[in-house]
Amino acid sequence: KIVASLSHLWMILHIGLRGILLMILASARFTSSFVVQCRTHFRPGIRLYSSSTCVKGAASSSVEISIEDAKLLHGKEGVTFLDGSWWLPTSGKNGRNIFEEGPRIAGARFFDIDDIATKDKNLPHMMPPAKLFNAAMDALNITNDHNLIVYGQPGCPLAYRTWYQIWAMGHDLENVSVLHGSVQEWANAGGPTDAEPMKETFLADDLDLTKTTKYTSKTRSVVGLCEMKQIIASNEKDNLIVDVRSAERFFGKVEEPRPGLRLGHMPGAKNFPFADVLDPANIVKLKSKIDLVTVFDRAGLDWRNENCRIVASCGSGASACVLAAALIKCGRDPSTVAIYDGSWVEWGGEPDTPITTD
Repeated sequence: KIVASLSHLWMILHIGLRGILLMILASARFTSSFVVQCRTHFRPGIRLYSSSTCVKGAASSSVEISIEDAKLLHGKEGVTFLDGSWWLPTSGKNGRNIFEEGPRIAGARFFDIDDIATKDKNLPHMMPPAKLFNAAMDALNITNDHNLIVYGQPGCPLAYRTWYQIWAMGHDLENVSVLHGSVQEWANAGGPTDAEPMKETFLADDLDLTKTTKYTSKTRSVVGLCEMKQIIASNEKDNLIVDVRSAERFFGKVEEPRPGLRLGHMPGAKNFPFADVLDPANIVKLKSKIDLVTVFDRAGLDWRNENCRIVASCGSGASACVLAAALIKCGRDPSTVAIYDGSWVEWGGEPDTPITTD
């Protein structure tokens, strides 16, 4: 009996130890697989993971990608770099011309927000009709599964409009990001560049909008004039309008860069200059998340309340996208952020829209 009992006990221990060993091996295989997945970053058809902030089962919603990480992805299948630079007309600079003159990131394309746009309202870079956007993405050889890295030229903080437009037209947010640094910083870090002059291959007027496209789009998180009028007339608390122009423009103390516009701001809007979210040492970049949170809190911006949608407005719909990027970088749900596409160039150009300087 004693021998039988010892034999039975040994069998139980053997089975138990074997089970524990199998569990340890399975855990090791899962950990290894997960780390590899986290380091994959951009790959066609899968979501973006950040190696610095891996969370089991969760995809990263980071707006930016570092130059070093972007260099690892350069030249990979399904990854496209886009120069999204845009300059105010008063700057005397033209993003397309600078891109074509070079240098540019090797293999990059130029995304022209003034050309891939709705033009029948005589307003600059309005969100394009779906047919035009789809045809443009096809012309750029971009599919819905492509991973896109948008970058800007030195001193240009407005490539975020290109980033926002691509997302607002339906591209997966986890498959489009902004390079954390300009093309010059890319070159300084050893990233490959093209220096020879070139011509971007198409203009919107050259595209055949009757053809069936591979790319399919869906518009989201963009507010038009009629909806803005309704928001202001209702005076409800489920929308917060944030005007990112300078305080002088917000309060109507200086003339607008575009002549003929009325001065002031929309009733109920809160002023938060977009320059406050940019790195003062390099305005191509957003501030760190910690610094952004501090800036938002000091300004009294109720950015954590996701029951209230934040609608960003600016001069023409470009710098509003910088605020949207900063909010999403801080973890705000992208579905609770929108931009007023026409912004002040539309609102201030209308004869009867309500305006205040208080």
